[in-house]
Parts: sequence; C-alpha cells; structure tokens
Amino acid sequence: LKGTVFHIEERFDSMKPRSLDTALGLLERFTADHPQWGVRELAVASGLAPSMVQRVLATFHDHGLLERTPARKYRLGVRLWELGSRFRDQFQLADVVLDRLRALAEATGETAWLSLLQGDEAVCVQLCESRESVRVAIHLGGRTPLHAGSRGKVMLAFLPPPRRDALLAAAFPDAPERRDAFARELEAVRRQGWCLTSGERLAGVVGLSAPLFDRAGAVFASVTVGGPAARMPEARIDACRPPLLALARELQTHFQMF
Repeated sequence: LKGTVFHIEERFDSMKPRSLDTALGLLERFTADHPQWGVRELAVASGLAPSMVQRVLATFHDHGLLERTPARKYRLGVRLWELGSRFRDQFQLADVVLDRLRALAEATGETAWLSLLQGDEAVCVQLCESRESVRVAIHLGGRTPLHAGSRGKVMLAFLPPPRRDALLAAAFPDAPERRDAFARELEAVRRQGWCLTSGERLAGVVGLSAPLFDRAGAVFASVTVGGPAARMPEARIDACRPPLLALARELQTHFQMF
C-alpha cells in the first residue's frame, strides 16, 4: 500500500503544472478583442491539437467557466462573473472603492480608475468615467504592460530592482539606450512618488498615477486620473495631483485592513 501511495503521488507530481498552464492559457485567450472562439480556430491560434482544445473547452464548459453560442463557439460563462464578484466583494471594490473613485472623478472632471498588479501587467479592476462626452478608453479588466502608461509605470518604478531590471530588459531587448533612459524616468518617479505620462500608451491622452503599497511595503496597485491632453494642461494636472495623492493614501489604508 505504501508503494502504491508513493506511485500515485509521483504520477501526480509529474502532471503538474504543464497541463493546467495549457488549459489556463486557452482561457486567457478569451479577451475583449476576441470574446468568442471555435475549437479549430483556437487550436490554430494556440498551436495545440483540436482534440486537446476540445477537451479543455468542454471541461471549462462543464464547470460553467465557458458557455456555447448558437454558432457553436465558446464564450466566457457566468461562473467567471460569480468569481469576479467574489473578488470585488473581498476588497469592497464595488462600493467603498467606487465611491472614492467617483469623488476623484467629480473633483477633477476626468476618468479615475484603480489598477492591480498582476504578474507583468496592470489590470483595471474599478473605474468611474468622466461626465465629459470625450473620455479615456479604459475598460474594466483591461490589461496593459507595466512599461506602457502611467498606471503600470508607477508600479514598475517601485518593484524590487532585480524584477524591475528584468522587465526592462524584456521590454527593450535591442534598445539599451532606450532602456537606460526609461530606468532614469523610473528613478524620477520613485523620488516624486507619482507618475505623469502623455501619449505613451494612447495618443493624445494624459495619465497621472500614484502607487499603493501593502503592509509589507510592496507595491500592489495604482490609482489613476486621466483625460484628453487638450483638457489637461499643466495647471490642470497640478490641480489633479493633490486629490489623487490623497485618494492613494486613503485606498492604501483601506486595502491594508484586509
């Protein structure tokens, strides 16, 4: 019996985590730009065998993570919405945080949003849009690389140096001068405690962001106010900075309670 248990444990160890990584990789391909996939087109895009893709999608479907469309394609299922709602409730993203973002949007007249650090990306988890007819194109769940735009850049600046250097090397593999210049920009962000960008990720858009730190002092999120450059001259940016920094401190205190 002891040998049998060891054999089972050894077999289980040999299965992790490649198959799970493959399955989750397929799930992550369901994006705002490509919300539906057929089995064969997903197999072509992923380089996997159609039979494997079919098994993975069928399993996700059985658990409610995916659902089938009338066109016999797959799209995200209600189960993911349930899990997302639990995550939002865990940090009171739907009430406390939204109320504070709404106050910042009202004070500045521009869109305000909260992003969390996830791997090498910044993910928008809550936002309050400007009342202006022309607004920044920010969406819940939207992801951006850390080196593009103020919301990610302000978190990148405060990451541990080895991780920060590795991300910069990956972002600018063949441009050492650009990498060095970017590193100097991050140093300035660390000194001043906030980040301002103009047209870095979206043309004609200004973003002003501040970092949030957990109880251990590690950066985990950022809060941003942003709008069209035509509405955000230097004087307007200077007026937006105090309420933004005040909100960052307030949200940081809120999250450190959990």
